[in-house]
Amino acid sequence: MLPFYERVVSVPRKDVAPVWTRSFPISKEPTTLGEHLRKKRFSVGFRQLEAAQILGVSNRTLSLWETDRVYPAWAFQPRLITYLGYDPFNDPTLGRPKGNEPSCVAFLSQSGPLSLGHQIVKRRMELKKNRKQCAEEMGISAKTLHAWETNRYQPSSALLKRLVKCLGLDLETSSRQIVP
Repeated sequence: MLPFYERVVSVPRKDVAPVWTRSFPISKEPTTLGEHLRKKRFSVGFRQLEAAQILGVSNRTLSLWETDRVYPAWAFQPRLITYLGYDPFNDPTLGRPKGNEPSCVAFLSQSGPLSLGHQIVKRRMELKKNRKQCAEEMGISAKTLHAWETNRYQPSSALLKRLVKCLGLDLETSSRQIVP
């Protein structure tokens, strides 16, 4: 037997992640909001429960956000920005397979001409307003605004002027899209 067999050398390693984080893949360059949240949580060394308590949501909600199954509502954005230390919401290509708002990310990044309905939704999302807030500002019902957004109906000329004023749409582009 060797005389030094009972000695144990212990050196802390700062460059190695905790054991519980090594089994989960972490994206080095996150592309979805869930990947941003997971990367931040792992880099800080928080468990999901700890991060959920900091964000003021349930453990299940954070899990759904991190797996990109549900996209957070607009009300959570200030908390998420504070938690992450930057604003991931300025990139419209961040994924949202299922969410609290109607799907719009697909056409937010299009460069071609958009219908009036798509312009309305795009501008509303850029302003970070939900349909009800926008409708109240214009003095119309949320159902009417939804009908415009889905191109089922077109606004009258008076309501179009109100729409352009409220959302800041280009009147030239919007008026060309209206079908008589």
